[in-house]
Amino acid sequence: MYVYKTQVRLRDTDATGVLYFSEQFRMALEAFEEFLKERGFSLNQLMGSEYLMPIVHAEGDYFSPLVVGDELEISLKVVKLGTSSITLESVFHDPYRKIPVGKVQIVHVLIDKGKRIPVPIPDFLRTMLEPERDAVPELRG
Repeated sequence: MYVYKTQVRLRDTDATGVLYFSEQFRMALEAFEEFLKERGFSLNQLMGSEYLMPIVHAEGDYFSPLVVGDELEISLKVVKLGTSSITLESVFHDPYRKIPVGKVQIVHVLIDKGKRIPVPIPDFLRTMLEPERDAVPELRG
């Protein structure tokens, strides 16, 4: 299981002091970038290749408000690895209360940079993602 640790900062909140909805998506993407980097691969490498990996779908659930200073553990899981798509789930946990406080699901599609059409996920990337498929238990709630 890949776990990314972070905390809610002032810049992440709205005027009410609560985590702004789009920041949960940013944090989930940051966790994915760190996951790849820890495996010796960066998104910069991908962008320098013949591939791009745009987001084609994203959804988020918010179970509990988060405020400035709240610490978070984000558990990253690959929930589906298709021919050209990757579905990632990031579950946000409050490490002190030991409860899930949010969840984000993001779908990326691997495309050919020049032709802008979906292409099969290359073996090097598939190998990097495959072991994480069942790393985090499914969240119900």
